[in-house]
Amino acid sequence: MRKVPKLLMMSLLALAGLWAGTTQNVTVSANLATAPSGINQLDKVITLPSAFSSGVANNATIVDTTNSGAPNTQAVNVISSKKQVGGFWSNDASRLDLNQDATIKMWLYLGTAKSTGDGMAFVLQNDPSGTSAAAQIKPGSIIGETLGTWGLDTNNKQQDPQAIADTAIQNSWALEFDTYANTATSYSDAGNGGAFDKGNKNQHLATGYPGLASQYKSESVGSWDLTGIIWSTRYYFSQNHNNLMTWKNLSNGAWHHLVLKWSATAKTMTYTFDDVNPDGTDNAASYTNSEVIDTSQFKSADGLVRWGIMGATGGNSTSNMVVIESMPNLVAAKADVKVTDVTKDKTVTADSKVKANHKLQYDYQLTYTGGHLDWDNIDAQLKLPKYVTFSGATIKYADGTEQALDAPEAGAEDIEYRLEKAISNTNPTATITLTGKADDVAINSGTTTTTSTFKNKQFETKADAPDYTITVDQKLSATFMKPSYTVAKGEEAKVTGLVIAEDSEQLANSKVTVHPSLNGKPLDDFQMNDDDESGYFVVKIKPEQLNVGENTLTAWFSDMDDNESEEIKTTIIVQGGQLGFKTVAGASTFKPVTLDGKSQTTGREGDWEVVVSDQRGKGSSWQLQASVGDFTTTDGKKLPGELLFKRDGKTTVLNGTGALIDDRETTSDTDEYDVTKNWTADSGMFYKTNAAATPGSYSGKITWTLNNAPS
Repeated sequence: MRKVPKLLMMSLLALAGLWAGTTQNVTVSANLATAPSGINQLDKVITLPSAFSSGVANNATIVDTTNSGAPNTQAVNVISSKKQVGGFWSNDASRLDLNQDATIKMWLYLGTAKSTGDGMAFVLQNDPSGTSAAAQIKPGSIIGETLGTWGLDTNNKQQDPQAIADTAIQNSWALEFDTYANTATSYSDAGNGGAFDKGNKNQHLATGYPGLASQYKSESVGSWDLTGIIWSTRYYFSQNHNNLMTWKNLSNGAWHHLVLKWSATAKTMTYTFDDVNPDGTDNAASYTNSEVIDTSQFKSADGLVRWGIMGATGGNSTSNMVVIESMPNLVAAKADVKVTDVTKDKTVTADSKVKANHKLQYDYQLTYTGGHLDWDNIDAQLKLPKYVTFSGATIKYADGTEQALDAPEAGAEDIEYRLEKAISNTNPTATITLTGKADDVAINSGTTTTTSTFKNKQFETKADAPDYTITVDQKLSATFMKPSYTVAKGEEAKVTGLVIAEDSEQLANSKVTVHPSLNGKPLDDFQMNDDDESGYFVVKIKPEQLNVGENTLTAWFSDMDDNESEEIKTTIIVQGGQLGFKTVAGASTFKPVTLDGKSQTTGREGDWEVVVSDQRGKGSSWQLQASVGDFTTTDGKKLPGELLFKRDGKTTVLNGTGALIDDRETTSDTDEYDVTKNWTADSGMFYKTNAAATPGSYSGKITWTLNNAPS
């Protein structure tokens, strides 16, 4: 940090300004050409106010770097000339949450030995001014030693350190990278803001709380006036540097790496400086320090604080730049891989088996779940499975657009694609699809688990494709021993057959699964039995599963490697049972009749029963007829009258010729039908006596005849 020289000739000032400006433009361009890799889209995560709360202009700008080895990188040009203040702050969404661990990485450019400004500071703050917070520097009066962060020492009569602290960024903690030693402590320099580094003449790193009075120490210096009679005292302030670390080459024309790690539990900020060189190699001469932070200084009720970089310079022209490498919550995304056996339309998982020559599809889906930045410039580094040859590749985005890709060459172990589009809240997915087929392997072969990486400079995630086995394409042949099998109704059917594995030794029976179906309905799958002769199988079907007549049995076969046979078919013929009476009442009666010399009709008692049993199979038909002789007493006296049968409103007089009583088409293979069950008070059998009937007990014989009727 340095003060501004007071005495300069105007002509020299103008000339120096022209020279410095021209040189500075060249320097800035050179710095951008060597800038390390970092993030872009900076306007989404940081804020550069046009002016700070004191009214002084913010000279910081976002610029694109030009290093071809670090594309898609932006830098913040904090200071680009003399007498400037510049800086940026995290926006609301990207504030640091002190309740959670966090890491911020960046690159700092702090000038050259020939063009050194005052430096920059990394600051955490909860200043009421928010994104316009800065030291209260007034326009036209740039005090470089403040770095835009610390308090202003501009009054040589001021002795109160609180007054200095009040002009700093409030509620803050800072890590400074001081490239100019402000050690002017003379009487004439007092009050010019040039003594913060009293006692330290080297470039250095140090920390402190800019808004805390204890950070500043009041000093005094005296002198006689021009007459030599009056002694006068002036005051100035030096700065109490915490964790002071001298560093002789901050301004060496190189980019310096900075890592800040916040531990929420320990409340420590661990900062590491110069751990990595711009070319990515490790730097053995790095510096690491861990400091416990007094978080009460931030006065943040929710634990959120802004972070940023501030810089200022006085009379020296310099270039100070920042490249942000990473910060919390830049991108949140996930990657998933789905492998599909297209031939069988099933998802392939770990330890699955896929038949040789089956069509396969690999879908790598990237899903954006949040973050400050779009996930752009994604490199998809795909590790490819063994024994799979791909023939097509494409990327499809959520917005419906597609990106054509070259398919991997046969035998390739990996391939890399660059996604042309970013995925974001408005375009949240991208799916890379590879299509191909399993190789025609000679032996069962594992693909091995493949881990693919998807990354850009801000974010990286991985996804594992499953390890599965590609099995030999070995055909199975099968046949039933007979084209048809015949069993009696009620018997179990045993259907035998033979399975042969072509071009291979015969499989063990227990490695073959039978998939049978009967009359179009699947039966339970089962494994063949090693106790049976090699290759032979038996399908057992229970009687209740069979229909009387023809039944169609089909089956196909698979082994443990998903080899399959064609479907085979045979017929099972179930011979039908008999048609007959299950039950016929031995004696049935009519209700008694009281004779009155008139014709009367009487109904039945409850002892009538006729049950027909048809075991010939579903759909069989029959007819029931009845015939009757005379009703007589035991001594042969005939009862004058008629046996009547009523059905559907019609009345039939039964005689010695059979009359139709009922008919039926069976509804099952085992059909039992109770004829009398459906008789009512107005239907069924009745007896009608005529007027000449005489008292007595009469009986007659009804003959039931069951006929096989055509379906």
